[in-house]
Amino acid sequence: MKNGLVQERGIAVGLDIGTTKVCSIIAQSDSNGGDMKLLGAGVAPSRGVKKGTVVDIDATIQAIEEAVQKAETMADVKVTDAQVGISGEHIRGLNTQGAIAISKNGHPVTYEDEIRRSDIERVLEMARAVSFPVDREILHILPQEFLVDNQGGIKNPLGMVGRRLEARVHLVTGATSAAKNITKCVEEAGLMVKGFTYQPLASGEAVLEPHEKELGVVLVDIGGGTTDICVYFEGEIRHSAVVAIGGDSISNDIAMMTQVSLEDSEEIKTRYGSAKAAMASTDLDFELPHQADETPRKASEHEVSRYVEARMTEIFQMVRREIDRADIDAPVSLGAVLTGGGALLKNCASLGEEILDAQVKIGIPKGLSGVVDVAASPIYATAIGLVQQPSSKKHEFKFAGTNGAGVGKLVKNIGEWFRDFF
Repeated sequence: MKNGLVQERGIAVGLDIGTTKVCSIIAQSDSNGGDMKLLGAGVAPSRGVKKGTVVDIDATIQAIEEAVQKAETMADVKVTDAQVGISGEHIRGLNTQGAIAISKNGHPVTYEDEIRRSDIERVLEMARAVSFPVDREILHILPQEFLVDNQGGIKNPLGMVGRRLEARVHLVTGATSAAKNITKCVEEAGLMVKGFTYQPLASGEAVLEPHEKELGVVLVDIGGGTTDICVYFEGEIRHSAVVAIGGDSISNDIAMMTQVSLEDSEEIKTRYGSAKAAMASTDLDFELPHQADETPRKASEHEVSRYVEARMTEIFQMVRREIDRADIDAPVSLGAVLTGGGALLKNCASLGEEILDAQVKIGIPKGLSGVVDVAASPIYATAIGLVQQPSSKKHEFKFAGTNGAGVGKLVKNIGEWFRDFF
């Protein structure tokens, strides 16, 4: 199938390349403006990625091919490009701002001095004019608010009148080499990269409600190698961070303490582990996997859950630290939404409520019609959010530098952003 035909049919592909798994989602937009229709979903084990970074090209290519092929078979369609999620320890988020003068030649403000698109382009250029190392590039510019003559809280300053225009934005940057290595893997698997999206932004699009973002919410995406955090307030991103601990750390702890393989420890974690050891049985024992010539050993649910709780407590403590770093003036009690594979651990939300001192719920992807039961799980949140990108573009300005092109196409992409945003 040619790429043009894929676009004409409104088919979108989301590809979530994680440490534990690769998820692929194929969906088709509704011509009537309704929810996108889920056509296919595929998951494959990921063994070539560590903490969000490619460490084995061949293994990553194989996982992408397997996940995409499963989704294609289910959808009965051949796809050629995908929106790809990106995360990892190399991701950095920071708040910055820029300001420009609007009034002409020092004259008093008149209606001729209204804010134009060119003014917003200039102030965004000022906001992103931060000195970065040569091996880093901007993935997203996420506007938080505009200020006109110190009047804040403005979402769209176009056409307003003032002397001074300021923009406060959140920048997400990543390592150029990391994006290039993922691009190589995707292309070797037979797909073109339409663009990259920071994974928790995609997850947030799939699981968060608009009113949650407005009132204040923390998205916690617990993956295999990392935990991604996004703090929303007044509808915009106020802080983002990546914590280099995820579900794999729990599996490693169980493997070390019980002397079983990583594969077995993953199954033990899923079947018997609880994020709150007090809610696990001390009497329910199970037999640990062993070789034929080894003496059988047993462990209890409570014992395994103590390892789980220790790591999950560490993760939530780090999440709380990042919440405290968020640039939020108003004292608010933020709720939290958990997603990613780690959110499936028993009593995960309950432990989160204790440590974060907030209401916590599990985020289930929404916004798709069709066979949604297939992907009604937090593990699909990022991939589903990636296919919903057209509806989320209005919330951000994105540079097309993620395919190694750098940020030289600034003016062109600001124009594209305007068409989506306004």
